[in-house]
Amino acid sequence: MPFEKLNINPILMNCVIEGSIGGLSMTGIVPKAVGVSRFSTASKELSVIVGLHGQRNGNMTLNLSERTATFLAGKLLGMNITEMNEETIDAICEIGNMVAGQFHNRLHGTPFHFDGISLPAFIFGANYNLYHLKNLITVSVTFEIDEVSVVHMKDKFFTSTISLLGSAPSVRRRR
Repeated sequence: MPFEKLNINPILMNCVIEGSIGGLSMTGIVPKAVGVSRFSTASKELSVIVGLHGQRNGNMTLNLSERTATFLAGKLLGMNITEMNEETIDAICEIGNMVAGQFHNRLHGTPFHFDGISLPAFIFGANYNLYHLKNLITVSVTFEIDEVSVVHMKDKFFTSTISLLGSAPSVRRRR
């Protein structure tokens, strides 16, 4: 399989694809997965990060442009939103929660299950990289939103990423 040659974990890849689509279902938007990577970069100006905790720890990140954020927030709230404000940020954070909740449900019963999610953090700022400690497995999927006009090509795309501990840290017991 191609994703194995790229060293992409198929369980996490399917979780990110299906969980992101499921998390966005309340917006009425069905994004298309158009790319996958083992690395997470933030080329868009806004990000939502939700911590994942339990036996597996890590995070989920949505990285999107301001235009995409206002578009999705408007779809979720059923109104036309044209600017970033508290309501827009709350809506985007809620979408992050919904995606993280979908990840939680889809990983239940797999070796990657985790117990809960944190409150979302909202980040203004682009072009940063997230670096993780060893043993974290990252899968980042780029999605395209057909409903966004090609006039705004860079806004048609967003990424959804999961990073989880690949194996539980070993604990040495003293005798």
